[in-house]
Amino acid sequence: MADEWTPLTDSLRSLLTANGWAEPTPVALAVSGGADSMALLLTACAMELDVTVLHVDHGLRPESGADRDFVERAAHDLGCAFQVHLAHGLAAKAERTGQGLEAAARAERYSWFDQKVGAGGILLTGHHADDQRETQLLHLIRGTRPDAWRGMEAWNTERGFAIGRPFLDLTRETLLNALHQKGQAWREDASNLDPQHLRNRIRCELVPLLDALRPGWDVGLNRAARLAMEWRTSTLDLLAGVKPEELPLSIVKSAPSPRHLISLWGSQFGAVAGQLDALISLAEPDTETGKYCSTSSHRILRERDRLLAMSLAPSDAPLNWPQSLNPHSDKEGEIHTPQGTLKWSVCHVTKRPDIDQNEDTAQLNLCALKGPLTLRPWLSGDRIAPLGMDGQQTVSDILTQRKVPHASRPQMLLLEDAEQHPAWLVGHRIDRRVALPETVSPTGLDILTLHWFPN
Repeated sequence: MADEWTPLTDSLRSLLTANGWAEPTPVALAVSGGADSMALLLTACAMELDVTVLHVDHGLRPESGADRDFVERAAHDLGCAFQVHLAHGLAAKAERTGQGLEAAARAERYSWFDQKVGAGGILLTGHHADDQRETQLLHLIRGTRPDAWRGMEAWNTERGFAIGRPFLDLTRETLLNALHQKGQAWREDASNLDPQHLRNRIRCELVPLLDALRPGWDVGLNRAARLAMEWRTSTLDLLAGVKPEELPLSIVKSAPSPRHLISLWGSQFGAVAGQLDALISLAEPDTETGKYCSTSSHRILRERDRLLAMSLAPSDAPLNWPQSLNPHSDKEGEIHTPQGTLKWSVCHVTKRPDIDQNEDTAQLNLCALKGPLTLRPWLSGDRIAPLGMDGQQTVSDILTQRKVPHASRPQMLLLEDAEQHPAWLVGHRIDRRVALPETVSPTGLDILTLHWFPN
């Protein structure tokens, strides 16, 4: 009888040696208890690797505890170290963050793997060829960049450690045959049949239909994926010659696929597939300088002959706008923003003070402001009545008159009161309606003094 395990051991050995692995380097295995991960565990043990089994109990099914016990017993019987992570509360986390449940579970899982595997380590998973087909179709249906059609990579080091998938060229049937030959049991996850999840419908409905209509259809999909990877390679070569935060429009014109180039460049700055049309529009020849669109972490701005990516926050998480301050109740305080720090204080005077001429300082009549106040990025159409001038002006016109570079304009902030009346275009103009009066009444005057410290 043929040894059903030979393809598995050959695939694992080939992957490890091709990527510089040498004994006795330890490896971690992500083991759920399903057929693919159990096949991986037995293969690694047959090769006498130094194995640590990592299991995540998501707490999403009543039988998850039994899955955990099953994997722990298997690891113990095979002489492997075992570690478990209890990732309960995922449903609440998914609702709180706006993620889907699957995405929240994956994020939790890999966050724990980051801690356990560590820099330079190796994590192996049991993903197989059937998983790869599902992943490729999922990316295609969701409209991701063409280079994502390639699906999962057999070896990836983007997280700081290696994630190896040795079975991507083997079918699930091959893994099951090996398990049957050894009489090895595994756990079945009933949620893999839940039609609420798109991947499950692809697995249970779309893939069988494609197999029946056109056997070997995935060969054509892989051919398209290879073409997409060639686009990616040529696109990355073009981007390698420019500053990461700048995309010259001349480069866009010379790309084999301008849409792909803009998508790949924008993805570095938080742009997702649904924002691609907006980015394409910014790169059109007749787009006005100063137009922009915002991602979760950056603002993509059109300059004369290029697109610029500017960070909205010092971390990956965007700042929640607007920011609130209430000088009517808090006599002093400060707000930290990506652009700088705003500090304020309130004092009571009986005579008009000298006016601070520093443009990063504003002295306002607190009684003329309805609280609380808000600080936010200015928007197209915002208007202010500048102190010392007649009428109103748009913020855009003021920034143009003051020769503020287009790249810096989206970073400008506007302070307004609770009735959305502007008070200060920070660092530029005070609204005359909230300026200090020429004379102070006998009862005195409350003055709000603001100091802006740009980064």
